[in-house]
Amino acid sequence: MTDYALTEAEKAKFDRQGFLGPFKLFEREEALEIWKKKIRPKLMQRDGAVFPGSLLNYDRHLDIPELQEIVTSPKVVDRLRSILGEEILCWRTEWFAKYPGDAGTEWHQAKKFFEFEGQPKLQPDRATEEANEYWVLTVWIAFTDITRETSCMRFMPGSHKEDWYFDESKDGAFDADSADHKGFFGYSWEDLKYNKDWKPDEAKAVDMEVEAGEFFFFTSKCLHGSFPNSSPDRSRFAMSARYVLPEVHVYKDLERFKALNEVLELDKYRPLLVSGTGKSSVNRFKTPDLISDDARITGLPA
Repeated sequence: MTDYALTEAEKAKFDRQGFLGPFKLFEREEALEIWKKKIRPKLMQRDGAVFPGSLLNYDRHLDIPELQEIVTSPKVVDRLRSILGEEILCWRTEWFAKYPGDAGTEWHQAKKFFEFEGQPKLQPDRATEEANEYWVLTVWIAFTDITRETSCMRFMPGSHKEDWYFDESKDGAFDADSADHKGFFGYSWEDLKYNKDWKPDEAKAVDMEVEAGEFFFFTSKCLHGSFPNSSPDRSRFAMSARYVLPEVHVYKDLERFKALNEVLELDKYRPLLVSGTGKSSVNRFKTPDLISDDARITGLPA
């Protein structure tokens, strides 16, 4: 048993709820310092990014050592192994900022990550889906204190055991007027509902308030969303890291992909192997190569 593996009780709780946490990755003051002095300045410099012209700022763990260290940390990966098994790829990281006055994110679900563009980013084969209830998980890491006032995430426990409420394969209409930190990057999950009259029971929602340095993880089938940022002067900064079984195709047969009204070239992209040997991978992948003693963040185990 590894140091951070989930207990049987924790695994049962995750299976029951569809999410689990929070857990501590850094002490709060350390997280705030790392964000301010190491990570945020590097995010502003995109010359070395896999997608340098993209406003979405995807996959910066592939060029920023501190982020690569985070996504490969045993504090994260050991817990994911308890659900996914030994072989794991990190297929995407992305940033979710909510500034004062920004709208919340609607309740939604995802499976293959079509992202309103009619183009799946993940494609498991039938055998993989049948053999694995969980083959993709999202880890959400806070770099600021995140409360209801500053747009914390919300979950509907157990909703991953129910039917799908959204048809993510449908195309969504892009609204340029709402694209600037409003809703979901200019799209509305309302467009993808199977039943336009359906609404979740808000009384059952669990609000995931966290402090800087904490993280939680969830299956994206579990209904999730967030509050608006009603704070007059505090922004929310958080990163999600998405992990998948290596036998799931990532960007299958694509040279480029559509994402939230952008088109991104894949010539520099590879998913990152964070656990195992990659022996079952149907994807070309890379292994961690950026972390040095100079780059290592204090507080994370080697």
